[in-house]
Amino acid sequence: MYPIQHRRYRDGIDNLLVLLIGGIPIAMPTVLSVTMAIGSHRLSQQGAITKRMTAIEEMAGMDVLCSDKTGTLTLNKLSVDKNLIEVFTKGVDKDHVVLLAARASRTENQDAIDAAMVGMLADPKEARAGIREIHFLPFNPVDKRTALTYIDSNENWHRVSKGAPEQILNLCNCREDVRNKVHNVIDKFAERGLRSLAVARQEVPEKSKESPGAPWQFVGLLPLFDPPRHDSAETIRRALNLGVNVKMITGDQLAIAKETGRRLGMGTNMYPSSSLLGQNKDASIAALPVDELIEKADGFAGVFPEHK
Repeated sequence: MYPIQHRRYRDGIDNLLVLLIGGIPIAMPTVLSVTMAIGSHRLSQQGAITKRMTAIEEMAGMDVLCSDKTGTLTLNKLSVDKNLIEVFTKGVDKDHVVLLAARASRTENQDAIDAAMVGMLADPKEARAGIREIHFLPFNPVDKRTALTYIDSNENWHRVSKGAPEQILNLCNCREDVRNKVHNVIDKFAERGLRSLAVARQEVPEKSKESPGAPWQFVGLLPLFDPPRHDSAETIRRALNLGVNVKMITGDQLAIAKETGRRLGMGTNMYPSSSLLGQNKDASIAALPVDELIEKADGFAGVFPEHK
């Protein structure tokens, strides 16, 4: 138009610069919003829901990703190898340990552990067959165990509990030699990437759900295997290629965390959560400040839910 109207090009360039300088700041928020909306849509197609649009921008600048293990890196679908079950009470076989663990589980509204225990029975109804349920103690983060008080066919009262081995050991007030044997089995399971579930039982001669009952018996340990998700290793590999360092944060034992990290290709340079508090540090990390330790580690084990 400028050659036709015999106008000077300099005036056109000046006008163009004015429009650019004035238009870019005005249009930029709209352009960014549209760009993030497109990004949010593409994330939704990958199964990720964006709650905050700014999260996309923050994620673009991420260089460290801290991930939980159970249900995130793994399937949270537990299985038990019956051949590895350890029995600690005379006159009890592995099948009875499984039955007691199933009785200490919910038959409805189950979590992953309850489902695994009841699922080991030939018929899930066996978990309550021949008994009358009196009281069920659900799992909570403080007690770290479940318990069932029930009456058998002879009208005798019993109580059975399953949960974290340390909690069950304290419940049973076991001798030191029994504790050492239990810890050795737990360590053996952990080296293979297996979590441990302890089972205990007691008689309730007072026939009351509030009564403390007779001394608890430590019955056995069950190994729990939580397989990695089929896409976890590939996702971690892609993240590392993009410059994002993936770290595992788990409440499980250190040996389990290392074995899972080895299987997923995310490294085995992991430490117990106590090392963040300056406790139980080995010589290789004793002089490291906390921020450098976090950068150096591939993950931390034994982390409580409230710390995650």
